[in-house]
Amino acid sequence: MVRRILDFQAAQSKATGQARVLDHLEQETHITVKLGEILPALTDALLTQRAWVQDFEDDRIEVSTDLFEVIQAYERMRNAA
Repeated sequence: MVRRILDFQAAQSKATGQARVLDHLEQETHITVKLGEILPALTDALLTQRAWVQDFEDDRIEVSTDLFEVIQAYERMRNAA
């Protein structure tokens, strides 16, 4: 997809004589979101076993230390029950 965009931009600059410089922000591949913004969709996707979730299971995510500790404690309690 990126290749098609770059090809289109090259063709456009030839046609108009103007070159467009890609903004650094347009090239970023990561964003910061609140957990509450994505949690409902992720929960639904997990419960309904959507295939796309598996496509991202090796992706790294960044969470606060507090959240990670809470998740670990929850897993220990759940496994003990």
